[in-house]
Amino acid sequence: MVSLVSVLTSRSIARFYTSAARHQAGFSLLNLRIGFASQVDAHPNSDKMFISQVQVSSAQTDAFKQVCSGLRGFVGREELEGSLVVVVDNMKKCKLRGEVSEAMILCGDDSASSVVQPCRPAEFDLTLVGQPVVLEGTPKDVLPTSRRIKNSEWFEVSSRLYVDNMARVVYKDPETKTETPLCVYNGEKPIPILAQLVSPGSPVR
Repeated sequence: MVSLVSVLTSRSIARFYTSAARHQAGFSLLNLRIGFASQVDAHPNSDKMFISQVQVSSAQTDAFKQVCSGLRGFVGREELEGSLVVVVDNMKKCKLRGEVSEAMILCGDDSASSVVQPCRPAEFDLTLVGQPVVLEGTPKDVLPTSRRIKNSEWFEVSSRLYVDNMARVVYKDPETKTETPLCVYNGEKPIPILAQLVSPGSPVR
């Protein structure tokens, strides 16, 4: 016979490990980098999506990734094409409406105002393409993860990303409650990641 104490203990252990897993799903699970949207086309099978060829590296191989995004009703093709964006580079490759998507464009989402804006570095500089987007203050020798992020982990981590009152994309640590801006380094200079058209407090995903 299973005692009530055993059942309660098992439930407590399960809750403990669930909570621990949530805390472990931190920013380090993300591989974010600056991309350049070199070509943007309408998705042939969806009137809500673009298909973008995004340069994510200066290397001669694997320099470009195809990204399907649901931005067509929010951002003009001419605005997106030729812009710098922030790419979630360790998403699992998938097919969206029959077209391959190898990454995701990070966006601020102001649902109250029906505004969605791709996150971008505060300065337009093509030398930033391929550079990692990190938490400000992160040592430069810390390399981004190469591990694919699970959907459950992505939803957990992205729930801690939002836009502050300076239009910066920030990450809120679940334990310390500390808010840290995201940035890309240009030499020793941190360049903040912005989403200037959405309201403060808007989620980033």
